[in-house]
Amino acid sequence: MQNRLQLSELNGPANTEGRIGSTSLVLIGFASAFFPRLLASMGVPSIINFVHFLIIPSAFLITIFTAKTRDKKRLNVVWQLMTGMVIFLICMMASALLNSAGIINIVLQFLFLLEPFMFLAAIIVLPMSGDRLKRFQYWVLGFAAFNLLLAIAQSILLPIGLYPKPDGGTLQDNIGGVFGGGGGSAANYIACTVSFYVGVYFFNQFKHRALWVRLLPLVGAIYQIQVSDSKQVFLALVAGWGLLAATKVERPAKLLVYISIFAMIIAAFSWALLNLESAILSPYQNWINRPIWGWDGLAAETKFAAFRIIPTHFESPLNWLFGLGPGHTVTRLGGWVMRDYDSLLRPLGATIHPASKQVFDVVFSSYLPQESTIYFPLFSWAGIWGDMGIIGLLAYLFIGFIIWKQICVDDFGKFLLLSTAVFGCILTQMEEPGHMLTIVCLLGLRWQEKRAKELTQRQIAMQTQ
Repeated sequence: MQNRLQLSELNGPANTEGRIGSTSLVLIGFASAFFPRLLASMGVPSIINFVHFLIIPSAFLITIFTAKTRDKKRLNVVWQLMTGMVIFLICMMASALLNSAGIINIVLQFLFLLEPFMFLAAIIVLPMSGDRLKRFQYWVLGFAAFNLLLAIAQSILLPIGLYPKPDGGTLQDNIGGVFGGGGGSAANYIACTVSFYVGVYFFNQFKHRALWVRLLPLVGAIYQIQVSDSKQVFLALVAGWGLLAATKVERPAKLLVYISIFAMIIAAFSWALLNLESAILSPYQNWINRPIWGWDGLAAETKFAAFRIIPTHFESPLNWLFGLGPGHTVTRLGGWVMRDYDSLLRPLGATIHPASKQVFDVVFSSYLPQESTIYFPLFSWAGIWGDMGIIGLLAYLFIGFIIWKQICVDDFGKFLLLSTAVFGCILTQMEEPGHMLTIVCLLGLRWQEKRAKELTQRQIAMQTQ
């Protein structure tokens, strides 16, 4: 009976209209986080940047309570995700109570950090197969293709003045695809990362296409990374690949081969930085300014300032366990949003901690952070630890462990998680909605594709018995 109930999802329940509506709602939620910066740059009120905080939780609740599935595997994954989110929320509330953080701090921090996981649960709980799955896939690919093509157009039209250049940032900063909004934001990093991830997905999943067609999005993404001066993206992607390779090794000899290949690549790249003069290499050559290196050098002092400053505000041993409170240190909320939207959030009861300003002041204390965000002391892992302490950090990692074990169905999914974890060591890109929702869309797609294949194979086996 259970097999028949699961296999019936391939053809869908009787109420097809309701399920199509849920899939459309999920796509609308994705669009609400993918396009608001582009719309804001075209004159739409900036409040549109927060609309996804309403749409995506609504899509999550509607799909959870209306999805008609009896697939135990599907429901088990969703329940594990929800359990992880509840544990994280409990940790966040404990931190907020300990540090007298405002209720709006709890709400916004929960949404910034856990909105992607709510969205992932909404994707997983919906039975998708056949045309419905293809429809979802093509919409996601269409959004990413538009971002890539717009970024390429910006790279051509911005230098000749045919594309409006927003105030703030360099020309390269404003090659940000749909995420560009001016002000020297991290739009270029997000846009090219999204393009690369989707390019890899397209290359792996569309093997029936000609090789040059499959390579085209990847080549375009690499071009986008280079022209937008997003060197940190290359670093995170290479590091993510290296971490993935390490997880795949079962024999020491094989690990040695991987390490040797990686070492040769690093050695060749280092030699080129030290000995060649090229416009392609120049953005990376400020990384090799030797006097700044060392544990007591300017680079380490600047990058790890949060770990030096935040503990000076601890008032009890409990702060080591639960941090200084949500939005009180250097997450995207505490490091950026509280500062940029102070006039809007203060009347709502938002609380701000001096630790955030002290760490942010380090950004302007030397030339290094101005040259490259690789040296920024504000980054996601430092922020999660600073806001919620060791307990909160472990709760967040627990959600990541659930996704690794239950939703990453192949090496591509693991690469997404590992490289994003590296991004979290550079800046707060791990908390950017456009970046994170694209990742969970791809993770959800791969899970749905594998599950649909499993159910189809089971149906064929039953029919041949």
